[in-house]
Amino acid sequence: MNAEKRSFLSREAEMQKQALHKISLWKNIAVAVSTLGIAMLYAGAAGAEKNLYLCILGIIVMAVSLICGLVLNLGMKNGKRNVEKIIAVLEGGNDV
Repeated sequence: MNAEKRSFLSREAEMQKQALHKISLWKNIAVAVSTLGIAMLYAGAAGAEKNLYLCILGIIVMAVSLICGLVLNLGMKNGKRNVEKIIAVLEGGNDV
């Protein structure tokens, strides 16, 4: 493997690590929004006055944010696997 290709792969691995960090932050935000959905659901169902609209909104917010969190988690797993493959190529000198 020549130096130019090694440099390219090294930069690519570093950029993907930065992207994984951003994805991790977005996943944490999705989990936090899901928690807010649970709080809205509880407030609508357990309050002095039952509020059906707040319950429905809480369920929708919770479901959408959980789905987003799951998709982001899948992206993180695949991204980590890709970075590991790039690093293996760099360490082993195998061609891509």
